[in-house]
Amino acid sequence: GDLLIQICASDPLVVPVAAAALLNRAGDRVHERWRQSGRRGTNVPVGAELAAPRNLLGFIDGIVGPHTAAEQRRDLWLTGPSAVAGGTLAVVRRMELDLPRFAALSVAEQEAVFGRRRASGAPLSGGAVASGPDLGAKTPDGRYLVPANAHVRRAHANVVGAGLMLRRSYSIDEPAPGLLFISFQNDLRTFTATLTHMDAADALLDFTTTTATGTFLILPGFDRQRPLGAGLFGVHT
Repeated sequence: GDLLIQICASDPLVVPVAAAALLNRAGDRVHERWRQSGRRGTNVPVGAELAAPRNLLGFIDGIVGPHTAAEQRRDLWLTGPSAVAGGTLAVVRRMELDLPRFAALSVAEQEAVFGRRRASGAPLSGGAVASGPDLGAKTPDGRYLVPANAHVRRAHANVVGAGLMLRRSYSIDEPAPGLLFISFQNDLRTFTATLTHMDAADALLDFTTTTATGTFLILPGFDRQRPLGAGLFGVHT
């Protein structure tokens, strides 16, 4: 598709009504290509004024990200060209999850896949939920506390050598149980470098199958004086 519209509401009945109203206002200029419904679970506190939901695999999703204003300026918001400054870039991926096979693992095996505790979200290396994992921590016999192929290690920004992604993932039921993964970043190489590093050895990928993907420019915010896309299309009120 050429245009991405994301509609969110605390009441799921509002979403299709809003979508119908938007498409009606667009008239013949916009034709819907696809639609994907998703939901986020109840938020779990993960730090000072931060919370994140669990995914269908039972783990807290979206703990790491550019949460501070400084991190967002560095990794999230576009600084140029001027027409899109203050916007960002979105990667949208739909993934099926092999829930039965993952559920057949013991809790310890599941935690080894993610590198975090299932109940609390804390890294296997210890510390609070929001604290970064100590990737060098080892057991007395020399084994890494966070396994070499754990998701938290393979996708770690410092290990990848890339920026942070703001991740907003949604659980989906159709066309199959899975995840609608949306990440926001100001450089697509942040995502591609992370995915390349994950492809090499991430244990989580053994339970996922990506079925659709796309990238979109997210325009800067707007107000009554500057409509959405005003800088890009030269529109003024």
